[in-house]
Amino acid sequence: MAFVGTKTLTVLLTGTSDIIKPFDLERIKNGAYELSLGAQVFLTDSSPRSVKQLADKEKIEIKPGQFALLLTNEYVKIPKNKIAFISIKARIKFKGLVNVSGFHVDPGYEGKLLFSVYNAGPSSIVLSNGAPYFPIWFAEIDQDQEYNGQHNGQTVIPDDPVESLSQGELASPSVLSKRIDETKHLKTKIEWVILAIFGIGVALLIKVWTDTNRLKDAIQVGYQQKATEIVADSTIRMLKNDINKLTKKVDSLKSLSKNTQVIRKRK
Repeated sequence: MAFVGTKTLTVLLTGTSDIIKPFDLERIKNGAYELSLGAQVFLTDSSPRSVKQLADKEKIEIKPGQFALLLTNEYVKIPKNKIAFISIKARIKFKGLVNVSGFHVDPGYEGKLLFSVYNAGPSSIVLSNGAPYFPIWFAEIDQDQEYNGQHNGQTVIPDDPVESLSQGELASPSVLSKRIDETKHLKTKIEWVILAIFGIGVALLIKVWTDTNRLKDAIQVGYQQKATEIVADSTIRMLKNDINKLTKKVDSLKSLSKNTQVIRKRK
């Protein structure tokens, strides 16, 4: 299998007008023809998620971590004795745009070409409607081939890839980074809550310990006061008993003294 060079490609494309339409001779460079971005695109971060119709020279922005479906402006018709290979221009690939949809076009295929791309770079990639981004090369095969694929005659972005890229949130690096940041924030909040609960628990323990010590002190003081009261009461009772005994002795002495005086008087 030999690739077609610039001169042969020029003869091929100018001699057969329906291989690439519209055709611009200036787009033949380095053995390839440079296809351009067409008017239909689909971006996975669009809201709502739907195919967008671009105005002439309108720009699109493919953000980091996002996919896009890009339809060429040109309608191609691959000869049955040729196979085509497609890519993205190096200056765009170096920014991080990756073609994930395949790299060849079957013999006999006709229609617009659909590129499924992914921005693996750190910055947004800006493309313009009508600007050349997609080189296509042709190579000889040893016999004619018929195309039996389902995309023959493609002129619009089909529904299937749009639906596939519209199912939920993409697990892209930017989305994962956002989830990680949210997880970090949540973790920080949980840590603060745990610290707050721990602080409250320590404060409660300190208060219980303090109150317990105060209660012990109060009980001890109460015991001491009660013991003092018991001793005082016992002392008072003993003093009262002693006073009563002394009072009885005094009364007895008084009575004895009176009797003695009476006896003296009688004598």
